[in-house]
Amino acid sequence: MQTKEAIAEQWLARVLRTYPTQTAHFLAEEKDPFRNPIGATIRQALGILVEEVLLAMDHDKVTAALDSIMQIRAVQDFTPARALEFLFQLKGILRDQQPGPVLELLDGRIDEMALLGFELYVKYRERTFTARMNETRRRVFVLERVMRPGESTPWEVRSEK
Repeated sequence: MQTKEAIAEQWLARVLRTYPTQTAHFLAEEKDPFRNPIGATIRQALGILVEEVLLAMDHDKVTAALDSIMQIRAVQDFTPARALEFLFQLKGILRDQQPGPVLELLDGRIDEMALLGFELYVKYRERTFTARMNETRRRVFVLERVMRPGESTPWEVRSEK
């Protein structure tokens, strides 16, 4: 049986395959968390998730780890299925490691994580779209102010005094 660290590294390799080749290479090779915050975040979160699936399944730790990954994947160009597929990849890795009855427990834990991950993904996608919508509204407002002929703008009024 592999160690938790080996399982996490194998899982990381599978997660990185969801990225373009150059990006995946950078995320895997650059260990400095300041130069590669996404890679460092994913690596750390996957380690926590492996530990929690195999041992305690502390809801707060799982939520925090998933939250950090879902924040990243929600702003990237992933569909919901593609953003969450990394969780189901863990099932394949563990299937080779664990006996039958234990595997059922682990599969259930991974399914639970997938549901939580989906909630988090939707939450962050909504935030992203809200921010984009607000930015669009702001731009339209500015354009309307600039394009209104005959109305003096606040800076024109000040300069006339």
